[in-house]
Amino acid sequence: MRLQQLERAQAVVAVTSNRLLVDDVHRDWLRRKYVQALHHHAGVSCIILPTIDAKDASEEVAMAIMRRVDGLMLTGDESNIDPTVLTAPASFTDADEQDVEPGILDRPRDRLSAMSIQSAIALGMPILGICRGLQELNVYFGGTLRPSLAAWRPESGIMHAEKPDRPRDRQYDAAHSVSVSSDGALFPIARTIEAQVNSLHNQGIEALAPALRREAWAPDGLVEAVSVIGAPTLQIGVQWHPEWHVSTDLLSKQLFKAFGEACLGYCRTKTG
Repeated sequence: MRLQQLERAQAVVAVTSNRLLVDDVHRDWLRRKYVQALHHHAGVSCIILPTIDAKDASEEVAMAIMRRVDGLMLTGDESNIDPTVLTAPASFTDADEQDVEPGILDRPRDRLSAMSIQSAIALGMPILGICRGLQELNVYFGGTLRPSLAAWRPESGIMHAEKPDRPRDRQYDAAHSVSVSSDGALFPIARTIEAQVNSLHNQGIEALAPALRREAWAPDGLVEAVSVIGAPTLQIGVQWHPEWHVSTDLLSKQLFKAFGEACLGYCRTKTG
């Protein structure tokens, strides 16, 4: 087992960061839960991708970096997606100072996600999108998001929203069930047609992008997992946070294990 873990650690995953603005100082940041889950349960090494300013969005650096890795993880974040930036990162050139509003707007992250998704799809490498990452995949491929689930259906907003009255760790407890498609990419990983997942998000998929397949959905019909149609490897996104309780939640373990195996397989094809 130890030998298998060391072999899989040869695969390297690129992980998206977020932009944090404190005291007028721009910083890139990432919760360590993602790194820990990748290391301990996917069995891969990782590098953190820096966010991208408007003035740098036209530079052709994303593909050069992505050629050196074996997978892409699109992390979650409290900020909402700016579809204009995500679909055309080099065409939106507002001043960087206007790009970040804590918990509301993170255009440097949008640029990073757009360019890293484009590279990962072109290279045919594994992708795991988590929460915001699932929404990024949908917007990138031409889908739309509901601005507020509470405005869509009040009861749905309660079901999916963050639970601020609970301790942080307990906010990531199971919040609702999801139905899993029996003939998709998620079923062989989940090994069940129903599972319990956590939920901490205000937005969600409205129109599913034509390039994506619905893999799981909540009781209110909201899409909870997607895969890229015709992908050469595992390219999947989930609306929940499998990284948080991965050591105790079976579905989360299986998801990270499958992602790690896909990254190792991709790594082997490169080294040939």
